[in-house]
Amino acid sequence: MIHHLLFNERVNIQRRAYLWNMLSSLFYSVQSALFLLIATRVAGEAEAGGFILLFTVAQTLNTVGNYNLRDFQASDVKEEYSFSTYFTTRVITCALMMILAVTYCLWKQLSAESTIVMICLAGYRMIECIEDVFHGDIQRAGRFDVTSICMTVRIILASVIFCAVYIISGSQVPASVALLLVCFVISIFLLHIIRTEFRQRTPIRFSTKNIPRLLIAAFPVFICAFLYTYLINVPKYAIADLMSAETQTVFNILFMPAFVINILSMFIFKPLTVQMSLNWNNGEYQKFGKGVRKQSLLVVGLTAFVILAGELIGLKILEWMYGVQLSEHRLTFALLLLSGGISAMAYFFNLILTIMRAQVYIIAEYAFALLISVLVTNPLITSKGILGASIAYGCICSAQMLFGLGVVLLKLNKQIKNA
Repeated sequence: MIHHLLFNERVNIQRRAYLWNMLSSLFYSVQSALFLLIATRVAGEAEAGGFILLFTVAQTLNTVGNYNLRDFQASDVKEEYSFSTYFTTRVITCALMMILAVTYCLWKQLSAESTIVMICLAGYRMIECIEDVFHGDIQRAGRFDVTSICMTVRIILASVIFCAVYIISGSQVPASVALLLVCFVISIFLLHIIRTEFRQRTPIRFSTKNIPRLLIAAFPVFICAFLYTYLINVPKYAIADLMSAETQTVFNILFMPAFVINILSMFIFKPLTVQMSLNWNNGEYQKFGKGVRKQSLLVVGLTAFVILAGELIGLKILEWMYGVQLSEHRLTFALLLLSGGISAMAYFFNLILTIMRAQVYIIAEYAFALLISVLVTNPLITSKGILGASIAYGCICSAQMLFGLGVVLLKLNKQIKNA
């Protein structure tokens, strides 16, 4: 039955890719919100704040594990690097990710329970990273729909098990262990099925050929993906140092819809990565520019809709769901929603620069944003609390977006004039 669902040839593949990618992006975006909900309801605001901080750290470490090679791999339409090279590189980066997770536990002197949770969450992300390298090659083969279905199934089943175990046990430790084990089993099962159709494209063998060249070529994308994830979470890290765990929970509840904008917008970007890469490489710069404008307008529309919905019913729904008083944070909530849209645009422009193979400009962008974060985050949070955290987040996202937009426009206009 699953094989039929994945490889049904009677459907429109492109349309199905959009649908299932939207679903996988939706479930991925609400996963952290769901976990925070369960933790808050079962264990209280203090424990939930500690858990969501570890979840955030695991998300940041995830950028080390995947090295942001998915967009690079999917846009490698000339197949400059073999699958074995991508696979071996991913194993190396995942090993580094787990080492960093252990280092974080030792550095912060986490308790035994928190250490187990941290390792399980990092292991969960590691499995995603290994799975992702197979999905990247299958996407390059034109079957993005297959990978999106697999991702949707895995996220739903793993999330359901995590929530069920947390509710039954009342503890984040067995829930995190269950999350890791279920994710491993599901990923192995689904990869076995899809590899029966793509075995020649995805051989499981190691190859050290071109790994240094690939790591160097993708390094600008990786360092910027790492900084991107880090910068998104800078207010959370600052709150953890300057304020209480309960405050961390409140900020994360308010932040969730903004993160949803960011993640949902990716379903607009990913399906067209290969097509936009072909347009750019074939010198079809007018088509490329139209694609950039179209997707930018879609993100603007999505952001406007979420902001309107958030202002009308957002806070009331969040209060009802989490059982936490939020009415005094209306301005903070609105600023976070707007910043979520700005952050999504910043991510999109970085994807465009990756397709242009102009990753070096992204480093300058994030260096600029990092400077802004250092200058504004702690002073704003110290003086204005949660509102200051939302203002700092907005400043960081705006710095990223404006810098990326400027570079994309300059390079695209230059190519159109020279064409």
